[in-house]
Amino acid sequence: MNLNQRIAGYGKKLSKTERLLVEEMQARYPQGLLESATALARKVGTSASTVVRLLAKLGYESYAQAQMEARAEVTARLASPGARADAVSGDSPSARACLNNALLHDQHNLQETFASIDVAAFEAAVRLLTQRKGRVHVLGLRQAAPLASHVALYLNMCLPSVKPMAVSGPLFLEDQLLWIDESDVLLAFTFRRYSVASANAVKYFRQRGGKVVLITDSASAPAAASAHHVLIARSSSASPFDSYTAAFSVCNALLAAVAQRRKKELGAALERGEGLWDAQWIRQAGD
Repeated sequence: MNLNQRIAGYGKKLSKTERLLVEEMQARYPQGLLESATALARKVGTSASTVVRLLAKLGYESYAQAQMEARAEVTARLASPGARADAVSGDSPSARACLNNALLHDQHNLQETFASIDVAAFEAAVRLLTQRKGRVHVLGLRQAAPLASHVALYLNMCLPSVKPMAVSGPLFLEDQLLWIDESDVLLAFTFRRYSVASANAVKYFRQRGGKVVLITDSASAPAAASAHHVLIARSSSASPFDSYTAAFSVCNALLAAVAQRRKKELGAALERGEGLWDAQWIRQAGD
């Protein structure tokens, strides 16, 4: 529920000053709430405490929560970090304010993501990853690459044929698609600004009969139209750069579900891995 919805649903009478504040906030929403409470109050000749009390009446726990909502609405409309940098820049925040804002945004992202996640799509993704005999390809480019790397590393401990995909190296992305067929599964990640290469790979994968699970930040992402199952993770942030905390958490839940279904195979793989890591490739402390 955003500010305008809260105001429309507020059934009690407001004072003259509160009405002026409401008019000021609505006229410049959401950008107006990026200013400090003091700056907003000054525009209508009142105090910061009056602003905070009004927002409390409207159901906000704090002014910081209202600002977090405003930033999320602003950044949701802007694709580039450069545009978002200007949009979210208000008063110079302290180090503590930066910490608090990051925590508030990530808490909100996590709550909204898990409250609205498509559980049926999640269950279908787990079935695809664990019940098929084909290869599991993992694709994430640019800012999605850390998520793809994280998931590929741990899926490889649970599944025998995990194939991380990349845009460069001995095989370019298009070369890695040569042998895709209906037995293959693609787990893809894409976030704004959306990678054209990822969208094309997802589309081609589906054309070849493979199954596609997509983790993204919006149902309108270009790759979503070609995916069989889509999991949405919110990514709003107090900075010009999106937050992927919620996306990582969805990945952790997916890995946990896969590990549960592959418990026996995972145990055997980890036992073999311990021998490999300890004996040959990992130097122990003091060696």
